[in-house]
Amino acid sequence: MIQEILILIVNFLIVDPLQAEMNKRLADARAPQAIIADVRSCADAALPHLADRAAGEPGWVAMTALDVWLGRVAPEDVLASVSPQCDGPVRAAKGYLQGRAA
Repeated sequence: MIQEILILIVNFLIVDPLQAEMNKRLADARAPQAIIADVRSCADAALPHLADRAAGEPGWVAMTALDVWLGRVAPEDVLASVSPQCDGPVRAAKGYLQGRAA
């Protein structure tokens, strides 16, 4: 029960805003839909890792959400740091976000 509540909170505070920001930036950069879908899938798969981290470090959720919202941390960097399997999709996305195809 507590894990489910944490997942909902993490999803609302971190994953949803992260996905929205990434989708907007990738669409603006005209990244292929496959890249956008890979990042979205990776973010969904990272949700349990994020919830575990939030359970161990509750303040991390608030600080990370604030850092992303203020633009101090790129959403893709949060995703890659929490979920190492997202490294490939995030690197591919960064190629488009930085103005060069991966």
